[in-house]
Amino acid sequence: MQDQTQTGVTAQPAGSSGSGPRAGSAAGGWVNSLLALWRREFGRSEPTRVGDLVVLPIGLSAIAGLIMGVWFEATRSFLDPAFIAYSIGVDVFIQIVILLLALGLAVITRRRIWSGTLFAIAFFWYLLIPLMVHLMLPGADRRVALCIAVLGAFQIARSVNRHVHTRLGPWMIALPALIALCALSFGRIREFSLLSTTPKPQKTPNVLVIIVDTLRADHLSPYGYSRDTSPYLAQLAKQGVLFQNAIAPSSWTLPSHASMLTGLYPHDTGVETDMEDLSGSIPSLGDAMRKRGYRTGAFSANYQFFSRDRGFIHGFTHFEEYEQTIGGILEKVPLSRFILQRLSSHTIGDPFAFFGVKNAADAATVNDNALSWIHRGRLPFFVVLNYFDLHEPVLPPDPYLHMYTSDAKARKQSLYFPDVCSWSEVGASCDSRRPEYLDTYDGSIRYVDQSVQNLLYRLKQDGLLENTIVVFTSDHGQEFGEHGIYGHGKSLYWREIQVPLVIWNPRLIPASASVPTPVSTTDLPATILDLASPKNKQGLPGRSLADLWRSSDPASSWPAPLSELAKLHWRTKTAPNYNAPIDAIVTPEWHYIRQEGSDLLFDWKTDPEEAHDFCATQPTVCTALQAKLQKAEESPQQAH
Repeated sequence: MQDQTQTGVTAQPAGSSGSGPRAGSAAGGWVNSLLALWRREFGRSEPTRVGDLVVLPIGLSAIAGLIMGVWFEATRSFLDPAFIAYSIGVDVFIQIVILLLALGLAVITRRRIWSGTLFAIAFFWYLLIPLMVHLMLPGADRRVALCIAVLGAFQIARSVNRHVHTRLGPWMIALPALIALCALSFGRIREFSLLSTTPKPQKTPNVLVIIVDTLRADHLSPYGYSRDTSPYLAQLAKQGVLFQNAIAPSSWTLPSHASMLTGLYPHDTGVETDMEDLSGSIPSLGDAMRKRGYRTGAFSANYQFFSRDRGFIHGFTHFEEYEQTIGGILEKVPLSRFILQRLSSHTIGDPFAFFGVKNAADAATVNDNALSWIHRGRLPFFVVLNYFDLHEPVLPPDPYLHMYTSDAKARKQSLYFPDVCSWSEVGASCDSRRPEYLDTYDGSIRYVDQSVQNLLYRLKQDGLLENTIVVFTSDHGQEFGEHGIYGHGKSLYWREIQVPLVIWNPRLIPASASVPTPVSTTDLPATILDLASPKNKQGLPGRSLADLWRSSDPASSWPAPLSELAKLHWRTKTAPNYNAPIDAIVTPEWHYIRQEGSDLLFDWKTDPEEAHDFCATQPTVCTALQAKLQKAEESPQQAH
């Protein structure tokens, strides 16, 4: 009897498992074989310690989260300890949810509780192992990964069942918990260490850079938009310098941010696809400002690309991104992201807006955290903010959601729009829903405009604004159906690369200045260093934009801005950059695009929608600009 309890196998007449009218079928044979295997491997009696039902699953998932977090971060430019802590916590959370469901099912069906525990462990590893295979062997076939997952999950559950009374269980929880605690404390320790080595501050102005993700210039009031979407920015532009034709170095976030903070174009930073990160060996604006005695901080709502683990932490003593929200953490950790993608494919298809929640922090939250950090330390400060409110899904808070529309469906339309139009092939319904999307987009611009006003007002109340250089810009624009494109990162047409640029400071910047010369936002580092510490000649690549308002006629010698877009297969198949990279150059007369199939030439001044290609009628101009673009890309950016 004791042997039967240990093995879980009940004696039965020989050959009885294969008898009966249905035993001859192949399906019945497989089922009986699987049931016999289950009874043989997992048919033991309940463990004597109730704690084993909890300790072992949680311990195993904590170890899994630690391994996955370290492995995933090992491929990054910066090993983010906080991410490792998030990975441990999320994996434990997922295991607990699976465990509760399995134990509940076991109770309802009157099956053994221990069997439910083993099933929960096996199912958790069944979900995790394919991800581990993908990280270690990126080209592995899905069917191979599935087979490994099934066999691996079975073997893990089998081992746990045989060694249920191991004394390692508590340590399996304690060790990852201790590591997670230390990892979460790393940011404060690092910040304290960097501040202790920062030179003594000098009497220099503060610098505030506001980057509004996915902001299209022609939808702003100072750029002539019909709706009054940005009255405060218009006021700021009248008190400072407005650049009428600022050009982004790329049409999506990652390479554009890398260029704006280094002064280098994407082909020099090496940050061109979503597989590359900004190297800490490249001098950045944050590095240069810290060497000048600045306390440097970044606050990013775009935690996917402008983030610590993408290498942007280099140069900043404090980098705060808002994946700390539950939704943001679930999007970043590999296992939970995998599950979200599968679940969202049955709802909206976009994990950024899973269950209708935009996981990124809003502008008000970014402001509050930035101000809190500014007030708790010494001056001067250099702060970079990233607002994500205009990125899909566009969901501004009330009353801005319905500021330009009374349509009650606006929230639903703006939520589903990215999946159908921006991130997949454009369908017939996209153009019909375009008005609702534009209404919410413009409402969100008004919200951002108000947020900028609130931020600068609070700085003024604290006596900090007058001595602060304010830079307002964007990383890229957005297409709203022009050329059959919705979204960004798909082309280098004018509406994806023209961005707003306003520089303001009553002491250093002339009022009511407007610069029509096409300029690149890669010149921002050189400009900021020139304005903040003109006596320090150790600069970064690029040319100070201040030359355009200081000199009487510098425009004729100004370098033509470039834009670059890598081949990105994660874009829609009809996108111009799906099969090959794209490059562009903007001169005072022309916008030339080099792409697969046929080059394009547009007169951006008279035709900003770029409906008429002049390459066929102006072949000499096309050839000359092609040579100029090639030469510019072969010549590395120099500091001027």
